[in-house]
Amino acid sequence: MLNLLKTIIKRTLFLLFILILLAALCAGYARFIEPNRLTVSEIEDASYSMKKSLTVAVFADTHFGFQYDTNDFQKVIDKVNENPPDILLFAGDLIDNLNEYPGDTAAISAKLGEMKAKIGKYAVFGNHDYGGGAEYEYEAIMNAGGFQVLVNETVTFKENNLRLIGIDDLLIGYGDPSVVNEAAPDMYNLVFCHEPDIVDKILDSNTDYMVAGHTHGGQIRVPFYTQKFLPSYGEKYIKGVYSLQNRNGTILYVNSGLGTTKIPARLGAVPELTYLTIIPG
Repeated sequence: MLNLLKTIIKRTLFLLFILILLAALCAGYARFIEPNRLTVSEIEDASYSMKKSLTVAVFADTHFGFQYDTNDFQKVIDKVNENPPDILLFAGDLIDNLNEYPGDTAAISAKLGEMKAKIGKYAVFGNHDYGGGAEYEYEAIMNAGGFQVLVNETVTFKENNLRLIGIDDLLIGYGDPSVVNEAAPDMYNLVFCHEPDIVDKILDSNTDYMVAGHTHGGQIRVPFYTQKFLPSYGEKYIKGVYSLQNRNGTILYVNSGLGTTKIPARLGAVPELTYLTIIPG
């Protein structure tokens, strides 16, 4: 009986050791490895509204200053410049907290300026681009990097018959989803904004595709924990492609972002650069 008890204790301690080791390895991966990875997601959509194919690259949520700097960003720049898109979009949250940012914002602009796009580069505000004193500086930082910031505004690309619609941040900013009323029924309408759950507010429009960020893909994808970590307007649509059952068959893509916030770790949400190719249908 005593030998059996010793055996049970030994096995229990061994199992406990294995569990602790796995937890430590998982924590190390989440802290030091996954945040430094980069995946390139390639998706495609076809529409009879398109006159000419067009490639759109999307990145989001750099959160400069929170365990992320311009050296980390360089691999994103290099990847974009290997295959320059027609249009490059930034979906918000550039600096985690501008009031506490120790670096030079001119260096960020310089890095943004290195990114190549054949037609144009555009951005929208995220909630962190309003908080921390960033509201009056974000647009200038992006402009210096060659990005036009859209605040409930549209840009039309006649050669492709595409309309780009940028919605401002809803959490802190002046987001007005009604700007999608400018989505023309005879054009391909691409909406981009920071928060993905905004899509539920535009389902009656002629939106063909919407891209967003904000959620970091869940950032830490652990059962019973991820839901607590998700931000407002990022609790329903978390990561990847969603085909919505509205009249226009709108498709939503949620980019997993690049940086982190609150916790300097990622698990099951690899930093992402997205390429969307839209072709004539």
